[in-house]
Formats: sequence, structure tokens, C-alpha cells
Amino acid sequence: MAVVYPSTDTAIGLGFRFMVEVEGTIQGVFTECAGLVATVAVEKWEEGGLNTYVHQFPGRTSFENLKLKQAVFASTELYDWFLEVAAGGRARKPISVILADSEGKEVRRWEFTGAFPIKWEGPALKVDSNEAAVESLEFAHAGLIPNGI
Repeated sequence: MAVVYPSTDTAIGLGFRFMVEVEGTIQGVFTECAGLVATVAVEKWEEGGLNTYVHQFPGRTSFENLKLKQAVFASTELYDWFLEVAAGGRARKPISVILADSEGKEVRRWEFTGAFPIKWEGPALKVDSNEAAVESLEFAHAGLIPNGI
């Protein structure tokens, strides 16, 4: 029989309710966020004479790039940041992805330290489309801190 652990936590994050902050300022409306991934490499050590298993130890942690898609607005703040970095600038900024519940309250926060834009992709423009114009931005960063700890 399965054991059920009671919880008083009733706030559930909704995948379609998230915000993105750069240096503490909310940046527009985003339609997609990917790259909330951290992976610990496994270091293996084969001990001589021990043939029943291989020792495994945690190694370095690596992080995927943060990928964001947003509707195109008149504000060009993120695009200007990309152009600054593309021209040789070294501006690194903190980025936070904030997940909200059905009432708009913050449920969880992920902070990306030392982030900078490395890729910008403009919207697909078609005469026969009635969809919103969406641009993509990708950011490299120095690490992912869950809950902003």
C-alpha cells in the first residue's frame, strides 16, 4: 500500500503563468521558456580487483542555456542588450524566471546568474498569417539557482 504524505502546500504553479525579470524589472510577455535544466556529471572509478560494481561520484554541474520566446513589442531592451554583447560588450545581468499560481502569486523562482544573450531570432513574417510576431532569445549564464537562494 502506498504511503500518502499530507501537505499544506496548495499553491500549484501553472506552466502558462510565468514572468521573466532582468535586473529586477519584468520584461514583457513571454510565450515560452526552456532551459531550466541542470545536470551533474558522474565520475566513474574502477577499483582494481573489485568486479561487482564501479564506484560513482558526483562531478561538475552543467546548465543548459535559457531560451525565451516573446511577442514583439515596441520595447527593444533585450534586443539592444544582444546588440551590445554582439558588438563586444561584456554586460552580464541576473535573469529570474518566476512561476505563478492561478491567482498570480509567485510559487517558485529560478535565478540565472551572470547571464548574457548569445542568440536572437526575429519573427517569421508572412502575409497570410494572423499570428502574433514572436522573437526568440537565448542566454548563456554562470549557473541556475532554484528559488533564488
